[in-house]
Amino acid sequence: MQYATQDLDAVRRFYVETLGFTNALAPEGMPYLTVFVTPTASLWFMTPPADQAPDQWQPPGEPFLYLFVEDVDRAHADLAAKGVSFVQAPADMPWGHRMAVLLDPEGRRVCLATNRRPAPARTEPEAS
Repeated sequence: MQYATQDLDAVRRFYVETLGFTNALAPEGMPYLTVFVTPTASLWFMTPPADQAPDQWQPPGEPFLYLFVEDVDRAHADLAAKGVSFVQAPADMPWGHRMAVLLDPEGRRVCLATNRRPAPARTEPEAS
């Protein structure tokens, strides 16, 4: 997932130092930061070129990150102790997740969730 950013250093501090993603790439002198969330998924933050209007880098709607954690209540407490403000404290959702919502330094929503119900069993389609 790629996001435009105006402050790469603040974004790096938040995702690496505060949220704890340890695998990040920020080549010196380059206008981007890559945060590897899993071996096959990453977040990419880039400062828009000065000659392009900022709205060209904004997707329609409000995208947000949805990250699963082992214990959302513990994650909420740990991050709140680091000074992270939440727009929603941990709460049970009708779809079976317990979820808390915070904002990153540029106002992007980051949802932290724990699955409260067992995942539905996967079934293979019947051969015809």
